[in-house]
Amino acid sequence: MTQLESILSDLGRLPEAPVRAACQGVECSYSQLACETAFTQPSITFYPAFEDVFTAVAGGEAEFGVVPIENTLAGSVTDNYDLLLRHELFIIGSVTVPVAHCLLGVPGAKKEDLRHIYSHPQALHQCSDFFSANRQIEAHSYSNTAASAQYVADLADPACAAIGSRACAGRYGLCILEEGLQNRKDNFTRFVIIARQPIQHPLCSRISLVIRVAHRAGSLYSALSRFAQQGINLLKLESRPIPDSPFEFLFYWDFDGSVLDGKVQQVMEELREDVIFLRYLGNYPEA
Repeated sequence: MTQLESILSDLGRLPEAPVRAACQGVECSYSQLACETAFTQPSITFYPAFEDVFTAVAGGEAEFGVVPIENTLAGSVTDNYDLLLRHELFIIGSVTVPVAHCLLGVPGAKKEDLRHIYSHPQALHQCSDFFSANRQIEAHSYSNTAASAQYVADLADPACAAIGSRACAGRYGLCILEEGLQNRKDNFTRFVIIARQPIQHPLCSRISLVIRVAHRAGSLYSALSRFAQQGINLLKLESRPIPDSPFEFLFYWDFDGSVLDGKVQQVMEELREDVIFLRYLGNYPEA
């Protein structure tokens, strides 16, 4: 039983049947690996787009969704931050998955003959050094790393390849032309597990909020200083533009702590003096 499953079991929210989880992409995607890290034997349904995952969870087709939120090389998956807010779902867990990209071609393909490579935009960005060194190859964005591998297998063109995991090679009958294609070896993606209802448990150690500070001098500084005064560690501060409000932003905040802790409760209450909008996204464990 994983840590998240143990917490859900304590709270009486772990289904007796296999957990129904939603992921974006197809088999052998990194999202599938993240899902299998969070849950022991999940029943996974794959969807074409990230928004489909959110819709499936919001509508009850899936109990949980697993989506990437940030990568050590390519940064935040900003669209998923926006979807979290739009669908009013909660984060109940977080897992970090190592990402090792492979160059995948059809049987008989040679690296020197490649002219087109397909993969998710984040994967292409994470392998930018490879494209700088191979200017003759054109990068093409695709919905998902595993889906791009499936697409290249269907094309059966030795001039085309995909960037994806080692598992994709075996699943889609492709050959590994090169391993470790990413710019750096310390390449990790953090995924969040989303659900319709939040959780509260002593083992939950990370809190996520969305806020909009009051439009006056010093309001952001005042909000930030409240965490310092209580000795609470801020983990992330991500800004996103507000539609129809030029040069105004929503802030996605992650910080250490439990909502059961008195200091955290005090900061959350005081924070309301500095903001005109606050949305609680969840308190959850990390793995």
